[in-house]
Amino acid sequence: MALFVISYDLIKRKDYQTLWDELDRLNGQKALNSFYLINLNSTAAQVRDHFKDFIDDDDRLIVVEFSKEPKFTKALKGTTKWIEENV
Repeated sequence: MALFVISYDLIKRKDYQTLWDELDRLNGQKALNSFYLINLNSTAAQVRDHFKDFIDDDDRLIVVEFSKEPKFTKALKGTTKWIEENV
């Protein structure tokens, strides 16, 4: 399994729910408003290509693989537990 950060900007339609539902289905952790942590058996390119199906053509998406424990201040509820269980 690999650990990823997924961040996005939804430009016009702002159909967040479709994207959020898929992130939730894959056990992603919403750490900030447009910033998720996720643990998948994939490459960054595969994750990007998968999530492109859940955003519009004008939206922005970035996927970054990470290997060290992230440090943060005031992340959203559940982030500390997710990091403890996944990193």
